[in-house]
Amino acid sequence: MAPKWNKGRQIIPIEKIENSSKRSVTFSKRKFGAFKKANELSNLCGSDVAIIIFSEGGKAFSYGNPNVYAILDQFMHANSQRALDSTSHEFLEAQKISRVREMDARIKEAGDNFKLEQERKKILLLEMANHAKKRWWEQSVSEMSLNQLHLRNDWMVELKKFFEEQTMLKMKEDLNPLHLLAMTIENQISP
Repeated sequence: MAPKWNKGRQIIPIEKIENSSKRSVTFSKRKFGAFKKANELSNLCGSDVAIIIFSEGGKAFSYGNPNVYAILDQFMHANSQRALDSTSHEFLEAQKISRVREMDARIKEAGDNFKLEQERKKILLLEMANHAKKRWWEQSVSEMSLNQLHLRNDWMVELKKFFEEQTMLKMKEDLNPLHLLAMTIENQISP
């Protein structure tokens, strides 16, 4: 068998890639490679590592161990004597503001969800009290709220499924050959 001759792994010249799709694929692969190397460095040496990479479109990608913000804060406090240029300072402030806004939005969303769940709890407690007073199938439809009607519908659907399953089980039992044989023998014996 003749040996394969292919180009294999080659050294490419380090210059800007002109084809935009190839450039974007290369960016994605190399970005992942840089993050992987940073992770390896952090794991092997026990060091704190942070990398921030901006894409051609201006989107920021970051990796940090333990996390990017902790390392940036550590860097800022350790080098507080050294003045950062205004762009770096503005970038860090913008990130802080963005993070605070994001956290505020999450807190507000959690608070709203909590209020909704409290309302649902009240409604369910009222419905449980009504259920205890009167069986749900006896309650007049005109007295029910829309939510109660939906609940009744759900209960009826579940009840229907239960009866259908029981009917199918009973039919299978009746169609069981041994059961049929026993019934025919019983019918033949009895006068």
